[in-house]
Amino acid sequence: MFYLSKSNSNIEKLKELAKKEEDYAVKLDKDVRGYGNDVLQQIIDSVAIDSTKHAALYKACASILEGKSLSITDIEFEQLQKSLNEHIKVEVDMLKMVDTMIIRIKDPRIRMMLNHIRDDEYRHHTLLKNINQMVVKKEVLLEQDVWNMLFRDALTHGHAPPGPYEEPE
Repeated sequence: MFYLSKSNSNIEKLKELAKKEEDYAVKLDKDVRGYGNDVLQQIIDSVAIDSTKHAALYKACASILEGKSLSITDIEFEQLQKSLNEHIKVEVDMLKMVDTMIIRIKDPRIRMMLNHIRDDEYRHHTLLKNINQMVVKKEVLLEQDVWNMLFRDALTHGHAPPGPYEEPE
């Protein structure tokens, strides 16, 4: 499996790409502001929002390469899973609705935009389904881990025997 190396040049490149996307979003908004065409403004706004999203994803990639912790507590993980599962259900409903609309609407301009929305919804659905495995799940910090770090491991410098409810290492 190929992984982007943690070199500073890769991290800097990702940060540079994030900055370009942010700058592009601002410039795009300024370029079309005042045209007086709401439809055009809404379409261009959606592209600017995508650029902002891309910038955030580039920053997340850079943070991962920098070794920033992705850990969350087990309680936060449960809340995140619940929220993501609810959002995934909404995404599925949205995909069904947009597919129905694409079939019904004949205007090619609207169909093009609806197809774009459907593609985005599908990518969001896939990302949300995989986010636990890709990023978070491997680094869930269990409450038991925190208690062990605070009281068991710290007091014995990490050489304590396993507790009554733990497996020996």
